[in-house]
Amino acid sequence: MDRERFHFLFQQEKGEIDRAQWTRYTAYMAGLVVLLTLPWLWARHHIVHDLAVDPLFAPKIFFAYLYAVLYGFALMLIGASYMNLTAKRFRALGWPSPLGFASLAPLVAYLTAALRLAPILSSFLAPYAPTWAVWGAEAAFMGVACWTAWELGVKPREGEA
Repeated sequence: MDRERFHFLFQQEKGEIDRAQWTRYTAYMAGLVVLLTLPWLWARHHIVHDLAVDPLFAPKIFFAYLYAVLYGFALMLIGASYMNLTAKRFRALGWPSPLGFASLAPLVAYLTAALRLAPILSSFLAPYAPTWAVWGAEAAFMGVACWTAWELGVKPREGEA
């Protein structure tokens, strides 16, 4: 993919794309999120540590925090790229406020992640993220993600293959 195409697809919300392009590039971004999440599964166990057991500076803890920062930054960039890509598809379908609708899935995903990570990152936040709230947020995210996938990638429309 050349620089101009990349800029059009992921760095601006203007323009329109078809179902095949939206599906292909959304799948690429989802695959990237899965690929970046695999090291996080290791790092999250080293974020919370006890200074009575581990030294103040331990390499595994340093790298876990470094990865957490890089992972969070990457997820924000991927979310912004997803919003730009999805806004193009909503615009092609004639939806009002395409960027607003494109922002729903990343917004709910970030809120869900905040609830999910609260007890991991700080043990005193655990009472503020009850299990029912986390499950409710995850269900809301799955609902928004499925609705978006249906509307933009699956739902049959006249004139589209």
